[in-house]
Amino acid sequence: MKTITCIIVSVFLFACGNQSAVSKKLTGADSLVITFNVPDSDSVIKTVSTTEKKAIRKLASFMNGKKAEDGLCGFDGNMIFYSKGETLLPVIFQYSEEGCRHFLFEMDNKVMNTKMSNEAVDFLKSLSGGTSMY
Repeated sequence: MKTITCIIVSVFLFACGNQSAVSKKLTGADSLVITFNVPDSDSVIKTVSTTEKKAIRKLASFMNGKKAEDGLCGFDGNMIFYSKGETLLPVIFQYSEEGCRHFLFEMDNKVMNTKMSNEAVDFLKSLSGGTSMY
């Protein structure tokens, strides 16, 4: 019985300490710039930047969603995570169309397309509207 309990606890601890590739890559991020565009265009309507670690971690955690379907969705803007002035990860996002909410970025030479949670949508909407809820 003790052996089974030890195995279960070990597996649990290993799973909890296992960071995603996105989390590992963005651990050193010290700043973030988000641009919001006129839908489906390159025209920027708002730019938000932060060096607040809590906001950076929160946005990074949103990108750990499930794989999204590859579709013909547009984009609402992009985020660029930085460390000491160097680009760590550029990310394109879409949050305004309910069926197309996703993050798109490249990780380990592979294009990743992950679903955006409702919490992420609300967070980005608050930033685009001029408020922050982090």
